[in-house]
Amino acid sequence: MPTHLDIQSFPTTSDFGFSGGRDNFRAFCRRVFRAKEPRFLRTPENQLVVFRHADLLLFGTAPEIGNLPIGSMYPNRFKKGAGSERPPGWEVGEVIGSQVFTFNPPLHGPARRMLLNWLGPKQVSQMEGLARAVARKVIGRMRNGETIDLVETVADAVVVGFWGKLLHLTDEETATIGRCAHDMTRLFHANRSQEDLRVLDQAFAEYARLLDLAATRGLERGDPAMLEIAARLKELDFPDDPHEVGLVPKSVGAVLAGNLVDGFHTAALAAANTFHALLQNPEALATVRSAPETLPRAIAEALRLEPPVLTLSRYVLRDFHFDDLILPAGNKITMIWAAGNHDPSVFSEPERFDMSRPQAGLTTFGSGIHICPGRYAGVMLTRVMLEEFANQAVEFRNAEAPAEWIPDHFMNQLRVFPALVSRVGPSR
Repeated sequence: MPTHLDIQSFPTTSDFGFSGGRDNFRAFCRRVFRAKEPRFLRTPENQLVVFRHADLLLFGTAPEIGNLPIGSMYPNRFKKGAGSERPPGWEVGEVIGSQVFTFNPPLHGPARRMLLNWLGPKQVSQMEGLARAVARKVIGRMRNGETIDLVETVADAVVVGFWGKLLHLTDEETATIGRCAHDMTRLFHANRSQEDLRVLDQAFAEYARLLDLAATRGLERGDPAMLEIAARLKELDFPDDPHEVGLVPKSVGAVLAGNLVDGFHTAALAAANTFHALLQNPEALATVRSAPETLPRAIAEALRLEPPVLTLSRYVLRDFHFDDLILPAGNKITMIWAAGNHDPSVFSEPERFDMSRPQAGLTTFGSGIHICPGRYAGVMLTRVMLEEFANQAVEFRNAEAPAEWIPDHFMNQLRVFPALVSRVGPSR
């Protein structure tokens, strides 16, 4: 006879020392994987926490487990009798409500296909020339012997510059978007303050305004991608349901704003984290430099070791039956996707950089129908940056000052990453 999962019986994440942030996460994994029990954890708010590789795949591929609806993120906003006031966090909700990660069936499938028609593997491969031109310009400005911040000077500059060019933004608009993306980091603080919410609202409002402008500009110029999104948007004929299905985006600009938060912010994290993993593993970096064909495997292993996203939330759409247990509908779930990559039952010596590992089963970008649709663009941008360093005969190595990771954070994010630049030969 199946029994209901007793979430309150599990230890909390804080019992195992996890409060967010990369260094804290590493210590948590070492501790929690030393024992076969517990199978699950819980948050201090009694939400189920899934962290073991097998369970991440089980929950991540189950049709009963969906995205966290916008109405669950902002319950006061959608309750009956809600007033017209705009409390702190309002502008963030305006943008996130158009993100595919807040959609569930029947809206989720067609909305996701709309995105992949723009950012699928074939489409992203056609954007590579633009990415390469931006990376070449950024790296070309570096001087021999100077110390740079690989986060701001390279990863952020190339990623923001790429999207700016793709979306027909001016240099000034692109710079503004870059500042907004920087401020979006506060969204992932484990404990957001009122000042965080104020900064976030300001950043998200300006970010949304500029992406709406970019959409309008693209449509006026006949940009094929913008026209395609507009056409597919008309097919999303679903009633708004903030408490389960989601809210249909009201414009192309809303689609761009909602779904490029990861494009501007998380893609830059992926690049910076890859640089960091390679610099901490000089043998792997030397292999990549001598055998460029190994670069895709090196990026995959770097992002296994240093995945940008630590945790994401999920939602139980229908009672979930598994292993003679029942998880009732309406429960929120915290999925520690990054822990799947550090589960020693799947990845032996998980903190060791090993390009020969099988890549099957990586949880870097999630799993199942909710796997990140922007992963092709993020990996392409990272690869292009590393290839352009090689093409311009520019190498980087750790500077005297150490890299700093943001603590108490739900992303695996570097605050600063000092590196010393060396020009070792003529550009190719």
